[in-house]
Amino acid sequence: MTRTRIPTTVEFPVELPVAKKGDGWHAKAGDKELRLTNLDKVYFPERGYTKADILSYYFNISPTMLPHLIDRPLTLKRMPNGIHGDFFYEKNAPAHTPKWIHTLRVQAENKEINYLTVKDVADMLYIANLGAIEFHPLHAKGTDQAHPTYAFFDLDPMGKATWDDVRYVASLVKVVLEQLGIDSYPKTSGATGMQIMVPLDGRHDFREVRLFVGAVSRMVHEAEPNATSMEWEVSKRGSTIYLDVNMNREGANIAGAYSVRPEPDGTVSTPFRWEELDQVEPGLFTIATVFDRIAEVGDPFLPVADGPGQSLVEPLDHLEPVIESYKISGAARQMKR
Repeated sequence: MTRTRIPTTVEFPVELPVAKKGDGWHAKAGDKELRLTNLDKVYFPERGYTKADILSYYFNISPTMLPHLIDRPLTLKRMPNGIHGDFFYEKNAPAHTPKWIHTLRVQAENKEINYLTVKDVADMLYIANLGAIEFHPLHAKGTDQAHPTYAFFDLDPMGKATWDDVRYVASLVKVVLEQLGIDSYPKTSGATGMQIMVPLDGRHDFREVRLFVGAVSRMVHEAEPNATSMEWEVSKRGSTIYLDVNMNREGANIAGAYSVRPEPDGTVSTPFRWEELDQVEPGLFTIATVFDRIAEVGDPFLPVADGPGQSLVEPLDHLEPVIESYKISGAARQMKR
């Protein structure tokens, strides 16, 4: 095999260890060998980032990102022609998946799905080579998909809402969680929004998690009804921060921590510390800049991956009046219809 410089445009901490073999590129990890294709294909036209850049990014980020992916089923969003090309979603592992790739057979949606998952960097590179620019892990680990390992608040700016509005609403969520004695960890979505994660002890099902997230969101919405929305219909949300409770459900997923997003600048969904809230901007962290940050601050999101998780028993007790009020108002709306 001939050692040839790969077609990257970004200076990564470590060059992707591949070699040219015939018309393809090959990487070895232990006894695993991967054939990587189309490394010179441009995935991000505005920046000129190539598929080689994405593979190199995931190779370099793997020590930090793997704890957030291991044993989680992955929904693939495959974008083989880059961020402006056609894409498709895939849940079942492709028929040509090598035997050494890790998979998880899960009963979901009244059928068995054979999801891809990852345990090492070779698995990550295989998935990225399929054109999966993003990594979308499910909220629970392993074959037990009824008990998520975290609850989360998804803050999505609508209309003319700004990042400052996202920051403000995030600060309100933080205050309510602190009053409930709950630790939380924010990350940028890598696009325009933010997620706030609450690591759990694995005892709660999605119904309980939605009750918790819904009650806290309701409190925030009642405190700032003009700044937030919980409306199901997009046309009714206006220029507010939408508090998406329903994403806390079995089978749903969001872009994982440190996942690249299909945005023109190659932004990355990046965890940060609450004390950084006023400094963080949605476009600040990209595949070209995030490694300097990790070298400086490490991974503020490790408690989300490694625990210890938290119980929602006492918080749900405290939130019971809000939950009951929410149920009653919901029933009243149904009667009016």
